[in-house]
Amino acid sequence: MKPRVLLINNYSMDRAYSLWEKGQSGSHHVWGKVELDQRGKVEMIVFPHEKYKFLNKIGKLFGIGHLDQQIRVLLNLNSFDILYSPYSKSNTKLLLILKAIGLFRKPMVVTIHQPFWMGKNENKIFRWYAKKYILTYDASIFLSKPLLDKTIKRLKIPDKSSKGKFSLAQWGPDITYYERYCLKRKPFEECEFFISAGHTDRDFETLIEAFRSLDYKLKIFCTPKSIPKTVDLPPNVEVNSQVLTFHDLIPFYQRSLAILIPLKYPHFKEGCQGMTSIQDVVSFGKPMIMTRNPCLNLNVEKEGIGYTVAMYDIEGWKEKLKILKENRDIWNEMGKNSQLTFKQKFNSEIFASHLEKIFLSTYKNKKG
Repeated sequence: MKPRVLLINNYSMDRAYSLWEKGQSGSHHVWGKVELDQRGKVEMIVFPHEKYKFLNKIGKLFGIGHLDQQIRVLLNLNSFDILYSPYSKSNTKLLLILKAIGLFRKPMVVTIHQPFWMGKNENKIFRWYAKKYILTYDASIFLSKPLLDKTIKRLKIPDKSSKGKFSLAQWGPDITYYERYCLKRKPFEECEFFISAGHTDRDFETLIEAFRSLDYKLKIFCTPKSIPKTVDLPPNVEVNSQVLTFHDLIPFYQRSLAILIPLKYPHFKEGCQGMTSIQDVVSFGKPMIMTRNPCLNLNVEKEGIGYTVAMYDIEGWKEKLKILKENRDIWNEMGKNSQLTFKQKFNSEIFASHLEKIFLSTYKNKKG
């Protein structure tokens, strides 16, 4: 009998799966379900995201996000063998408390892509709590080796505990989806503008200032919450804050010269910021420029797919933008390296392979 894995998240997995079925999004946004369904060794069940909104309002009063979802999980214990949460603590707090005191016994598998110590607090009791918290999970899959190493060091987690529960995997984009829609690369001459899309920890303001004195076009796609604070936009910068699907952005990515990932965050929050946008870079075979983030698995300069600049470095952005705009050979080489990275190191099949091993091992340990 194969393990039944219940997939929950802090955003709707049923909607993400529906978008994939309609061909409007890649399978990686369903965090391994599609690939594991195809492999056939694990049954992954998408759990309805939200049913009783009033429970979430109550949960917020007690600092527990997605209370509705967690209560419904508890009412459906017989329908799954393993609980899987790609965003770990954001929607498992109640379940983890119950697990720590022995009232919730289902194995829990999570992915980790942000710091687990939750801030600047250096208090020993706080660190003990964070350590206890993460080790309560049966398996934690880190999406970044630097983040994994930093977590072990800062929380003083023994080797015996980390080797038994921690592993490393690279979350990557859906190969099948991008082969269908995205790999028709346009030549340098047909690429008209730079593009920057995203909403988490984005520094669009610095990027806009870099373009203010350049004769290059920039298209920014964000959300109403992440819209740049810059009031006087230069005429060569266009901002779109409508909520668009990824499928809507494909024509813009195809016609872009490079994908830009400007980031801003305090040091203590340093995690996998920019990871989702890097997936777009390799998927479309594009060069990239991003704010330096040493916590990511992929070293973009070492892989030869782009450049990094320091946080808030307007002149650094201008320098790298000029190189890509004025050097077709560099642009072509970086594009080829992006495609190669996608095929060999950074895709959904590689992630699913590791995920499958973790689920089968966790199920075996629970049965044993």
